[in-house]
Amino acid sequence: MWSSICGRSAYLEDEMIVALIGPSGSGKTSFIRQLTGHSLRRTASRFNNPTSRITATAVVIRGVNITLLDTPGIGSLADGRLLSEYDIFRLVRNWLRKTRRSDHLAGILYLQNMDDRRPVRPDIDYFSGICEANNFYSSVVLVATGWDKLRGGGWAKLREYETGLWRGMISRGAKGFLYTNTKESAEEAVTLITHPRTRGW
Repeated sequence: MWSSICGRSAYLEDEMIVALIGPSGSGKTSFIRQLTGHSLRRTASRFNNPTSRITATAVVIRGVNITLLDTPGIGSLADGRLLSEYDIFRLVRNWLRKTRRSDHLAGILYLQNMDDRRPVRPDIDYFSGICEANNFYSSVVLVATGWDKLRGGGWAKLREYETGLWRGMISRGAKGFLYTNTKESAEEAVTLITHPRTRGW
């Protein structure tokens, strides 16, 4: 067994772990549902505390065993307050520790609904603390969802995000990706982390 956290060497035996984070309504759960179809297989657990809910789902993509962590939405209400990026970071970190996988996070899919009228700039630097890649952002994929709700499609909106809201992260190595609500598109987004040579387009 060998690993570095975040990057192509992040393995526990033959497993890679990818965390999905993003605001409420960004489509994390439906993204995972597209990948699994009717063959959903749960791993790990939902913590008993409803404010600490992470669901782990196992999938195989291009011969690689991958565990996807579905996290609560940033900005969702829990115990009378709104969850922040730091709260989500702590949930992921604690999940890794409790499942004895503290050294094994391959990367992050950050989902953002392009139909959101008040999008918030991602603040995920906290996650670099559980990643040891030389360039943390090279293991981050910024996934644009909700393209079907936009007139004229989502490519123009994606470019707007890449040159605006996401510009700083992309300049540091993150990748932008337009998710088209299909299993093939979801797999392609994941492989940008698990198979680094894959291109989004």
